[in-house]
Amino acid sequence: MNRSGLAALLLAGLAVLPACGSGHPASTARPAASQGPESVRIGPFTQVFATALPAGTAQAGVIESFREAQILWTRSDRAWRLVAPVIAYVTGPARVNLSRSVANDKAAGLVPAGTDRMFMTRVTAVNGGTATVTTCDNDSKFREVNPRTGKPDPAMTVPPDQSYLFETWHMARVSGHWAITSFSVAQLPDPRADPCQP
Repeated sequence: MNRSGLAALLLAGLAVLPACGSGHPASTARPAASQGPESVRIGPFTQVFATALPAGTAQAGVIESFREAQILWTRSDRAWRLVAPVIAYVTGPARVNLSRSVANDKAAGLVPAGTDRMFMTRVTAVNGGTATVTTCDNDSKFREVNPRTGKPDPAMTVPPDQSYLFETWHMARVSGHWAITSFSVAQLPDPRADPCQP
């Protein structure tokens, strides 16, 4: 999930821990996927994908769709509505969490800002029409800000001991690409989060 939504859900207590129009993909507005780190700017927010795409075509396709879903999630949080084609990339329980994230940000009058960095991202399983992606997520520079003033909401600042998360994203094959269906998050003291710490 894009970091804004995940951080908002975590801070609002809505994410379960630790188990917890155009029709054109958003990738048309960003550089082609590369073998190295990639960053995408969405208003005052920057999403960094610090892990190179896998060499294999099948796994690279999963990660490309995963990145697309993350970008569309953030764009939806920023727009305070589900933007096209996000519903093609976020389905099931994950879409419920996305809708909550968008509603929470809209009600609070906040948008994602700062930087979120995903690293050690990998496909841990591909089985027919399902896949699992795990990633570490550095939210230490993530903020929620008032879009008129640019001032961050201190209540939405991620505490240092919760800044480095381990996330598991479940995906399903939908209409020729992959979509996020659900996710879970582990933070300290859960040992799954240990490898993600600085």
